[in-house]
Amino acid sequence: MDNSVCPKFQKCPIFTGESFVLEGSSQVYKDLYCNAGPEKYESCKRYLASEKTGGMPIPKNIMPNSELSIEEIVKKAKG
Repeated sequence: MDNSVCPKFQKCPIFTGESFVLEGSSQVYKDLYCNAGPEKYESCKRYLASEKTGGMPIPKNIMPNSELSIEEIVKKAKG
């Protein structure tokens, strides 16, 4: 697989269009995080929280550049 694309893209609501983000904004996130190589997607809050939870689904309203800490996002994911 091309390592310039986030390995979590298939299940990410930003990438799949399942988030509440408008299509144009979604493309910006994809360009800035999902398709920009490991140095970028590994800074995505969704990616980091998913890694911390062992792959648990992250709430759809969490953006890659969320102001929430990883711990806060993990707490939301765990419900």
